[in-house]
Amino acid sequence: MTGMEPEPGRSSGTHLVGLAWQSTALLALAAVAGVTSPDAFGIVLAVISSAMFVLGLVFLLLALLGGLRRSRVEEVTVTGLFLLHETAPRAIRRRFLWCLMIQLALAFVAAGFRPYSQIAFVLLAPMFVFGSAALWSAQYGIFSARGCDPA
Repeated sequence: MTGMEPEPGRSSGTHLVGLAWQSTALLALAAVAGVTSPDAFGIVLAVISSAMFVLGLVFLLLALLGGLRRSRVEEVTVTGLFLLHETAPRAIRRRFLWCLMIQLALAFVAAGFRPYSQIAFVLLAPMFVFGSAALWSAQYGIFSARGCDPA
């Protein structure tokens, strides 16, 4: 065991990775529709992007609370909790990173085409992937055990 496999009886958190990919596909569809027809789909893209932003913030808050809970018995680091550094298997880190990069590219391209419209709200959407990755780490990340230092 390399320390990166989930514990027996513990889910691998693939539902959060799947949710990140689904949000990326939704954002891609909404961004293309919003850029090609801003009058018809601009407000839809703004609502979707704002909802993804708010859900991402909720996920970040839940991740912070989960990290605080786990920090009583484990060495929870900020980079491990929020950036998956040395807490997630390479495959999970890559999947979240790909989702984040795709969403950032979509957001900057879409906002670049229509900068002074509702389409610019698309820049808020990648917070969802960032939050879901942090929530994954808080729930399924592998942190080292806290030592029993008397100090």
